[in-house]
Amino acid sequence: MATIDERAPLPDGLPEKPYRPPVLAPGYTPATVTDKISSVVLARTPRWWYVAFGLSFCLMMLFLGSVTWLFAKGVGIWGVNQPVGWGFAIVNFVWWIGIGHAGTLISAILLLLHQQWRTSIDRFAPFRSA
Repeated sequence: MATIDERAPLPDGLPEKPYRPPVLAPGYTPATVTDKISSVVLARTPRWWYVAFGLSFCLMMLFLGSVTWLFAKGVGIWGVNQPVGWGFAIVNFVWWIGIGHAGTLISAILLLLHQQWRTSIDRFAPFRSA
C-alpha cells in the first residue's frame, strides 16, 4: 500500500488531495480490533443484566396485561363514565400538547438568543421555528 509520500504527483492545475490520517491507531491491527469488539459479545453475562432483564420483562408483561384489560373492558377503566366525560384520555392529551408547546417555546427563546446548540431541543417542538 502506498503511503502519503509515495503518491504520484498530480497534474498541473489540480489541487493536492488533503491528508487523511490512518483509520487504525499505531499498535493496532484489524485482528486486535476484532478481538476487542468480540470480547464484549463473548464475555460472560453479568448477574445484574439478568435482574434488569427480569424487571423489564415484568414491566412489559404488566403493560401487555393493561392493554389487554383495556381492550376487554373499554375506556371506562380510565374514568370515562357517564358523570365524568373526560378522564385519563384528556389528561394524557393535554400533557403531551403541553410538552410540545414547551419545546416550541424553548426553541423560540434559543432562536431569539442566537444559540447554535438549540437544534437538540428544537426536535421536541412539533413545528420547528426556522
